[in-house]
Amino acid sequence: MVGPILASSVPNLAVKARLKFDRVREKHLLLLPEKVLVLNETAASILTLCDGCRTVHTITEKIRTSLQAGTEAMSTGSLPDLKMMEADISEFLREMEDQGWVVIHKHDTVDNNEQ
Repeated sequence: MVGPILASSVPNLAVKARLKFDRVREKHLLLLPEKVLVLNETAASILTLCDGCRTVHTITEKIRTSLQAGTEAMSTGSLPDLKMMEADISEFLREMEDQGWVVIHKHDTVDNNEQ
């Protein structure tokens, strides 16, 4: 069994995977050899940020900031805890990695002074 994804890990799409927005259906797609996956907005938002440069923590912060802007615009409830979101996003990315659609480069340490 593979260990948990660290917040400092850097995910990116596998070479065989490509994101596309289908304008006719107004849906995000993940294109793979002999397979097309229709993504929901959350999955598309996460995978779009998997560019091989951003860490799982940075991706989580960006998603949370985006949700926060939407929440403020609608004046609705509070946001989930950052750590809870990070755990959910890590689980999603682990599933994508298990399918071979995402590659995760693991880093053992995080320098919190770098931003």
